[in-house]
Amino acid sequence: MKWGEIQIIALQKMFVNDETIDINSLNELRNNDDYKLFLNSMPAVANEGIRRIYKYAYPKYEKQNDGTYKKIEPEVITADTDPQYELKMIEEACVILPLYIASELYKDDDITLATVYRNEFENELSELAMNIETNDIDIVFRM
Repeated sequence: MKWGEIQIIALQKMFVNDETIDINSLNELRNNDDYKLFLNSMPAVANEGIRRIYKYAYPKYEKQNDGTYKKIEPEVITADTDPQYELKMIEEACVILPLYIASELYKDDDITLATVYRNEFENELSELAMNIETNDIDIVFRM
């Protein structure tokens, strides 16, 4: 799923506007008073959501060809991330990210709806964490 698609879905959930938004117009909308605050806040909030998804639905380490393990780091979205950028997360993880974004950014406008979105996100994340295949780690930690 593309970063721009995630942004558009989050905007739609917050009822920012009832017009159709094209992914190619997102950078231009950053200067529009109706969209500016939400779009400029989305990268930081998206990164929070991505970290939550990775924490519960992705393995912490990936086994390398040489038998060692490499820590898996979540991808990072910035203000400069192109709307056409394809997120590396699986589709099931990408589709719940707009719920997290809307729940965080819509709190001041409609706390009830923001809470509904957050509950939906948490429920979907829980289901995703139970259903996703993770790699087994054969490391024993000692204290």
